[in-house]
Amino acid sequence: MKKSIIDITGRIEKQFSQIGGIVDLLEKKNTLSLSKTLGWLGETEELLQKLRITESSKFSVKRGELSTFYSKDTRNKKREQLQFCSGVLTQAQDDLWKVYGVYIEKVENARALVKQLLGVIYQTKQFKFDPSENFTLFLGEMWKFCTQHEQLKGVSLQILSLINKGDVLIVMAEEIEIGSL
Repeated sequence: MKKSIIDITGRIEKQFSQIGGIVDLLEKKNTLSLSKTLGWLGETEELLQKLRITESSKFSVKRGELSTFYSKDTRNKKREQLQFCSGVLTQAQDDLWKVYGVYIEKVENARALVKQLLGVIYQTKQFKFDPSENFTLFLGEMWKFCTQHEQLKGVSLQILSLINKGDVLIVMAEEIEIGSL
């Protein structure tokens, strides 16, 4: 079964949200910034491993670089360590953005195709949403219609090549304009 791209992007976004706190510690020259960065690198690595994303190894290497950093200048050891930590964090964030970009591009491409499908559905006047019915079931019926309709089947398959059915229903729910039905 295909992984949920929306779940993957959501988890990566959660990792991004933690960077601000680490940067705050770096700005204050707090010695906890090193351990927080190491922790964030480890969490990100573990997340990517669970999702079976091979870029997890980049975070292992960065964790290793940071944990083995040795300052030759004993007078500016703390400053050098914080600068190195900041550099590693910047590289790690860039690497995570590259991973995220691949997945978010799939979602956005699927979103554009879903909007096309919805545009056709609005024109057919085939569906009318009744607030008393289950919205998820309603979306499921619309999706079933799209996958079985001769003219919409091709676009439906394109969408499924990008994201799984569960993600399709989420995107449909986000994009549907009930008043247009």
